[in-house]
Amino acid sequence: RSQYADAVEENHKRYQSNPQLYRKRQEINEHIFGTIKRKWGYNYTDLIGLEKVNGEHSLIMLVYNIKRSINILGVPDLIAKLKTWNS
Repeated sequence: RSQYADAVEENHKRYQSNPQLYRKRQEINEHIFGTIKRKWGYNYTDLIGLEKVNGEHSLIMLVYNIKRSINILGVPDLIAKLKTWNS
C-alpha cells in the first residue's frame, strides 16, 4: 500500500457520497487547466525556481482571465469597465 492510501480512500468515500459536487468542480476548475495545457500547449515550464515558476503561472492565468473576459463582455465593454474601475 502507498503512504497515501488512507487519503485516497477517504477522498473516494467523499466522492461516492457527493458525486454531483465533484462533477461541478470538474466543470468549473479543471476546464481552465485543460485549456491551458492542451489548447495553449503549456505542459511544462522552462524556468527553475518556485518564484519564477509562480510568476510564469500568474501571467498565464492573467492571460486566461483577460481572454475569458473578452469572450464574455467583448472588447468595448471590457475597456469601458477598465476605464471606470477603481482599485
